[in-house]
Amino acid sequence: MNVGDIMVSQVSCCESGENLETAAIKMQDNDCGSIPVTDTRGAAIGMITDRDIAIAAAARHKALWEITTGELVTGTPVYSCRDTDNIREALAIMQREKVRRLAVINTDGRLMGVLSLDDIVACSERGIRGEGSPDLSYEDTMLTLKAVCKHH
Repeated sequence: MNVGDIMVSQVSCCESGENLETAAIKMQDNDCGSIPVTDTRGAAIGMITDRDIAIAAAARHKALWEITTGELVTGTPVYSCRDTDNIREALAIMQREKVRRLAVINTDGRLMGVLSLDDIVACSERGIRGEGSPDLSYEDTMLTLKAVCKHH
């Protein structure tokens, strides 16, 4: 099973020059807690969460419209995979980096979608109930979830 089999390809994202208020509104409109940040050519440069936004606003004592998404992701790595990667490779990245989401990028670094723990758990459960491929076991999923949730 490859990442492309279970990733979400229709994702809302923000360019690095957009402000945190815009990012928060996009999260609300799309009922999600994170959003990829891209540069002007569509390359993934980071991922921000609703928690990141709240902490940035409080720590910087600024309004959300005064802070750009680029300021928040500058200097932080963007963890990513390719849609052609085996799902186990993506799980290994999530476990090692303790992240709940990976940007899915093409060879040029452009954003193609997002792979989240939610996608993985949903796919794993289908396998357990016999409704899908057993390529992604419950055990694989739980090991990843435990690694990501471990206090760091």
